[in-house]
Amino acid sequence: MYWSEVAYLCKEITTLDGLRKPQSSFTSKEVFCNLKGVKRNEFYQAQAQGYKPELCVEIKACEFDRETHIKYNGTMYRILRTYPVKSENLELICTALVVENG
Repeated sequence: MYWSEVAYLCKEITTLDGLRKPQSSFTSKEVFCNLKGVKRNEFYQAQAQGYKPELCVEIKACEFDRETHIKYNGTMYRILRTYPVKSENLELICTALVVENG
């Protein structure tokens, strides 16, 4: 594997504004990754739960700190599931975030 792709692991942080309303923001860190295809079995299991897996990336396990989101190619994805592969790598199965207007 080449580790030639760049993604950003993101943690969501909720703070209160001046009116005590919750505001969400993200902190991120850059990681190198490999783009992989979503496996057929993984796709059907997620569909049964009402999710649509759209992205699978492989990262080094030591770089993952229970982040909830990943940004890849300018798109923010929510991490549905992590799966250890080999001894030092981790696959992240992700779905695109739905932007709600309102």
